[in-house]
Amino acid sequence: MVLREGSRMSQWYKRDVTSAAPVRRRRWPVPPSLLVGLAPLVAFAAVSAWRARPSDDYPTLGQTVDSVVRSLVVPEGIAFAVLAVVVTGLGWWRIATVDPARSPVRWAAIAPLGVLVVCLLRLPLVDWSALPVRYFLLLTVGVLFVGAFEELMTRGVLLVGLRRRLPEFGAWAVSCVLFGALHLLNALAGAGIGPTLLQVGFAAAFGSTLYVARRLTGTLLAPVLLHAFWDFGSIGFSATAEPGDLTRLTIVGVVGLFSFGVLAFGVAAGGVLAWRDDRPRRLRRRWRTVPPMAAIAVQGGEPRLPTVV
Repeated sequence: MVLREGSRMSQWYKRDVTSAAPVRRRRWPVPPSLLVGLAPLVAFAAVSAWRARPSDDYPTLGQTVDSVVRSLVVPEGIAFAVLAVVVTGLGWWRIATVDPARSPVRWAAIAPLGVLVVCLLRLPLVDWSALPVRYFLLLTVGVLFVGAFEELMTRGVLLVGLRRRLPEFGAWAVSCVLFGALHLLNALAGAGIGPTLLQVGFAAAFGSTLYVARRLTGTLLAPVLLHAFWDFGSIGFSATAEPGDLTRLTIVGVVGLFSFGVLAFGVAAGGVLAWRDDRPRRLRRRWRTVPPMAAIAVQGGEPRLPTVV
């Protein structure tokens, strides 16, 4: 019995004993990074450029049920699913879709509300009897995929990465520019150079308005729904419009001019909102903390001049 107990004690004594458990590094979620934020955008641009063909008839996108399925529902659904897997792997759902605080610049809400008004004005201009009901149902699904994917990629993952290295004003500006530049890929799919460049500027301004929607609501849901609603009216009208209907085309032109004004205001609102968010950072750089005199005073008495010997 004694031998057994002694052997047990000796075996226990030979074990390695540590005073504290080893510190484990936190590997998930992945810390925000500019390169990680840019990666989905670069990958999507590369795949889109590889799939695009100059012979594609871009103006007819979404004109028929088959076109909606092939050009919107299937590819955008796959893209959103892949991006959702990536965001889940990164652990970025919270930081990519929710802002910690809403912006107090309430007058900036005029921009997203103006976009909502434009979307509502487009609905009566769509000829709902020109195409079957399934077309509009599939178009709804397709534009929701487009809105969810593009917003999660640009106003979500990209914005998280940009905020890691840039102030909020820089993150706003770069995200808008990259969102607009992303539409240059339409030229590879058969769109004209002139309309493509116009769409790039239009998309950049639209991106600023969607940024405002996110900052005011504190969530990515509002930009997703606005983006989808905008695309629904745009594609739905172009698919059902009659070239000879001058009255309807005139109304569309007036709505278009109004939308230009709304998006221009969206650019100004986004810039002011982001600049205001950077104010504490600018103040920290301007006024640095000065240590108190007690920290540099000679212990045991007041500071004295050195004695000359």
